Amino acid sequence: MNIKQFRLYLSQNYTNTRVISDITSRCKRVEKYEGDLDEHFVYDNGKTLLTKMNYSKEDANRQIEPHHSIPIKGKKGYQSIYEGTLSLYHALELYFDFKNKM
Repeated sequence: MNIKQFRLYLSQNYTNTRVISDITSRCKRVEKYEGDLDEHFVYDNGKTLLTKMNYSKEDANRQIEPHHSIPIKGKKGYQSIYEGTLSLYHALELYFDFKNKM
């Protein structure tokens, strides 16, 4: 993952450095458990990984386990897993959007 260029890309839309740091941290976390994001991008523009990260409120309400292998910290319960997975998913969307525009 190209952190420096990604941060620069994010700074075009986000002025808060904390937000930029949070987004890049989430992407690093996904990489730790799901593999290199650039390799996912080369494979299929990240579509398989995004599908794996897709976790709906309905899934949470039905207490279905997510398909990803990333532990979600914080409060216990499926709603927390939903919110944590959603934040990781959105960070990935931003990263793959960045890669598409390179």
